[in-house]
Amino acid sequence: MAVLDGTALDRCCFLAEEHFAELYQTFTEAFSDYVYPFALTELQFRNHLILNGVDLRRTAAYFMGGQMAGFSLNGFGEWSGKQTVYDAGTGVIPRYRRRGLSRSMFEMMLPKFARDGIKQCLLEVITSNTGAIRLYERLGFRVIRELALLQSDNGVKMASPADERIELRTLNGPDWPTFNSFWDGTPSWQNSPDAIDRSRHSKTIKAAYIDGNCIGYMIYSSRFGRASQMAVHPDYRHCGVGTALLRGMAAETADGSSMQVINIDKGLPGSIRFFKAHGFYERLSQYEMLLQL
Repeated sequence: MAVLDGTALDRCCFLAEEHFAELYQTFTEAFSDYVYPFALTELQFRNHLILNGVDLRRTAAYFMGGQMAGFSLNGFGEWSGKQTVYDAGTGVIPRYRRRGLSRSMFEMMLPKFARDGIKQCLLEVITSNTGAIRLYERLGFRVIRELALLQSDNGVKMASPADERIELRTLNGPDWPTFNSFWDGTPSWQNSPDAIDRSRHSKTIKAAYIDGNCIGYMIYSSRFGRASQMAVHPDYRHCGVGTALLRGMAAETADGSSMQVINIDKGLPGSIRFFKAHGFYERLSQYEMLLQL
């Protein structure tokens, strides 16, 4: 337990399912003035926890005067072959900021995770959030790559004609061995196969075929137009496969919604160029940061 003001009602601790409603309210208030507008309904918040493998029993919160003032959502799984805790969102409500709550939560929970066999902690932080970046660097995190959120507000710009032989099919589940063979890089935590499997109920899987052979695929939240993964077989690039898949997502995106590509690796310039050629622009950039425990 960590105590800032020395009162019995000020404490840092782990939560339980019974704290869900209070956690949601604190999350909403903490992100109400975030550098990137981020508002979720209660159902969307629950889906966010499921997507990221969050365990409320190992999610930390700081209570001030008996009220939840800050939190750190923790998801668990394997990352790069190691047992990993993923920070699915750390926030403090405005009136309790700059009191060291976030640091206290990390200092309370990370040693316990290490004792439990967790080998590393992974998180993402918007590149303009200098205060948070300084905190994470002081805790020992290092930047491992930069990720971009790309957005299109005006549908899909046609960059190349599609091969007339391309057939799009909606699949009931992912064919990971085939899909993985198309990758040039590694998806972020929330776009990983494990995350997609956890959130399968809210995802659409569209695959492209020529002569019965799968040559590309896209996984997205159809109503919201948010792409989690997209890849094309190297032998079929630059012949309109990606364009056909993007148009398939656009056709299912709700009117008035922007399409987004979430957390694409900026170390893949070919992929970035592809989306920009189709009318996407960079909405924001994040650092992916890692701490060995």
